[in-house]
Parts: sequence; C-alpha cells; structure tokens
Amino acid sequence: MLTGKKGVVTGAAQGLGRASAIRLASEGAEVVLADIQYEKAQSVAREIATAGGKAMAFRSDVSREADVIGMIDFCKAQFGGVNFIHQNAGMQLEKTLHTTTNEEWEQINAINLRAIFWGAKHAVTHMMANGGGSIVNTASALSLVADPFLPAYTATKHGVLGLMRALATSVEYAKKGIRCNCVCPGDMQTPMIERYWAACADPAQAKVDMENHYPAKRIGQPEEVAEVIAFLVSDKSSYVNGASIVADGGLLSKCY
Repeated sequence: MLTGKKGVVTGAAQGLGRASAIRLASEGAEVVLADIQYEKAQSVAREIATAGGKAMAFRSDVSREADVIGMIDFCKAQFGGVNFIHQNAGMQLEKTLHTTTNEEWEQINAINLRAIFWGAKHAVTHMMANGGGSIVNTASALSLVADPFLPAYTATKHGVLGLMRALATSVEYAKKGIRCNCVCPGDMQTPMIERYWAACADPAQAKVDMENHYPAKRIGQPEEVAEVIAFLVSDKSSYVNGASIVADGGLLSKCY
C-alpha cells in the first residue's frame, strides 16, 4: 500500500502517466497530475476522485524549470510533502540523424532529458528534508539498444539511464533514503503509438507488424507497466536503487 505517500506524476494526462497516476492513487498515494494538457489532467483527477483516491491536476510544461519547480512545490503545499516523483513526460521524434534539425534536437532534449534533471534536482531537496523518497524515471527499451530512425530519442533515453545511475550511486542521497530507478518499457498502446499507426499507409498492418516483433505477438498496455512503477514507489522496493527494470514482453531477449 502507498498510504501516506505524496508525489508527482508528469505526463499524467494520458498513456503511461495516466495509468501510473491511477494505479498509485488506487493504493492510497496522493498524486499531483502534472501535464501541459491541463484539462485532460483534470479529467484524470476527477476519475481518481470518483474511485475514492486523492489527486490534483497542475499545468506544467516540463521544458520550463519554473514549471517543474512549481509542480513539486504544489505537491508540498497541497499534500504536505514530496515522497516520490514519476518522471514520465516525453516526446518521440522519428527522423534520421542527418534530417534532425538543431531545433528538434534541443526540443527533445529539453523534454526527455533536461526535465528529468530538473525534476530530480528539485525533488531531492524536498526528499532530503522528508527522510527519503523514490524517483522513478520512464526510460525505454531504447535506453539499452538503438533505433537508427529514432537517434535523438535514443540518445535522450540513454541519458535518462545514465543520470539515474549517477543519482543512485550518490552516498549523500542513498544514506538519506533517496532511491532512483528506471522502468524501460517496450511499445505500449498509448496515444503516441496510435498516432504512429495512423500516420502509416496501412494503420492496421502497421499495428500487426509492430506486434509481430514481440514474443507474445502483442504490445504492452500502460496498466501493466504501471504495476512496476507502483512497486518502485513503494517501500517493498526499499533496497532497489539504480535498477533499470525492462518491461518489454521479452523484446530485447530476442536475437532475430
């Protein structure tokens, strides 16, 4: 159970962030739903409240440090502390390296990596005062391998993993009960993936082709990965620090 835990989920309006927020709240956590899509985040907060949980929406553009600070301060002000942060907000850019513009490179780094730095930096300050906490970052299967059509995305997700390891090995943080871990999902049925299918010449075939890469011949559901996040937030994972938990249905175990 997560009763007494208070924290932030970024990108909480849809996809994995939504599933994570709902799962954490169902276990008793008090959750700030941070997202640039504020109305959608409010809708998720109402859904959680209807089910008996505690959640509040906060408009946050994680590419702005002031917004990152704001969502963490809002959590402390509304719920009385910050025990966890699930840093999930992200974007994908499907372009080869030589066609990626400097502006696109800066944008994806700002959202996928720099925001992770800011979130951890400002959450740690509260956690050191609170007697510890859990930082959970959404990395990717592409934190461990690469995709030539997603070079900028791959680079940022490798960076997320590296930053997590650096935080986890800090004696200063660990001795104060602060843990940092990553979940590395494969493809999930989220709006991001659905937009990719829709942009293909044959969306139905694109979905089948993606599913065929997986041993179970299906991609993951956000709720399945949210279970891993709930574990990493909970005290059940009190000795798990610096872990990158792959939740990809066996995709990376394949050779061909």
